Amino acid sequence: MTVKYKLLAHYTAAAAALFIMSHAIAEETETSHGVHSLPLSIQAQMNLGRAGLMRSFSDGDQFGSVQWRIGQARTTIGKAKSSSSNAEYKDDTSDIVAPLTVQHMLSDGKSLLRLNITGTLSNGGDNEVQLDGDIGRMDAQYIRFLDANTMLSFGVFGEQTDLDIVDAGTIKRHGAGLRFDMISKFSDHWGATLRTEYSWGEQELKVAAGPFIRTHKPGDDHFYLQSELVGTFHNNDFSQIPEGWALHPVLGMQFQRNFLEKTADSFGVVSSGEVGDTENYGTVWGHLRFEKETSPGSWTPNMVVGMEQEYVNDLDEYVDEPTYAVFGGGVSVMERSGNRYELSYLRHQGLKGNLSNEAVVLTATWNL
Repeated sequence: MTVKYKLLAHYTAAAAALFIMSHAIAEETETSHGVHSLPLSIQAQMNLGRAGLMRSFSDGDQFGSVQWRIGQARTTIGKAKSSSSNAEYKDDTSDIVAPLTVQHMLSDGKSLLRLNITGTLSNGGDNEVQLDGDIGRMDAQYIRFLDANTMLSFGVFGEQTDLDIVDAGTIKRHGAGLRFDMISKFSDHWGATLRTEYSWGEQELKVAAGPFIRTHKPGDDHFYLQSELVGTFHNNDFSQIPEGWALHPVLGMQFQRNFLEKTADSFGVVSSGEVGDTENYGTVWGHLRFEKETSPGSWTPNMVVGMEQEYVNDLDEYVDEPTYAVFGGGVSVMERSGNRYELSYLRHQGLKGNLSNEAVVLTATWNL
């Protein structure tokens, strides 16, 4: 754990240094240029951000939560099948997530090159099956703003997972893939986001089997699809909304299908995944996000409450938790330069009490 916190300390120090430098540059820029003189890419980021649409693209909370649930469920099934224990299995984790993004505007003023590095420090709860470890991902994307209301993005990514199954073994996965995103604000009150990706990867599982170590290295690919419908309403739309605040109702869905290669382990036993060579997992959700609207450069508080419901889960054999309450909050700031910073907390709490995951997220995005 010491190494993890050292890495987090280095990240925080680097982020603080970049924040001070970029904030000073942004203040100078903002005093000499008006909003209308800003390039389209910055105008669009501010416009889509106020509409609540950039969050779905940049924070990745839902995607990360899905990956954790799938990984935890696989491990729990494997542990339960290999044990004679009659324990009631529960899963939970507390994570620190640090997405660090650098964007560079191209000469046309409408396009960006985006590089994102996200580190996740995962700490599992003290349960029958406990996963601790690190997850790293890097995305390189080309972003094109067709106008102030529309964004397209194409990219590639690489990912690395290194988890300890406490007192039982290890899980490693490395992969790479392609990603496509689209954002459209199609009316004064509504917009939509789309994210889809395909990852080619390989998993390495090592678990204790009596006095021996069982090793299995199957191919582990996945297809992921996520879409959200996001609204924006103010006091002049509904008097119940406080002055100076925006209400963002969100309706979303995600679906992931995993493809697991059938291979022989170190004992010569041929198998693929815990439930076969494919796994499906999908949820829908509804959130209400409240955000105070402030001028560029001012810190903005936000809060979110909602529900999430599974509609397919091939991995619920031992932990049945189809419905979650979602709640959290944070503070963020976006400058006229397009730089954005956020500190947030979000929790997905299973209503049966069998599964939960919470995360503190430190987000920083710089336009260079």
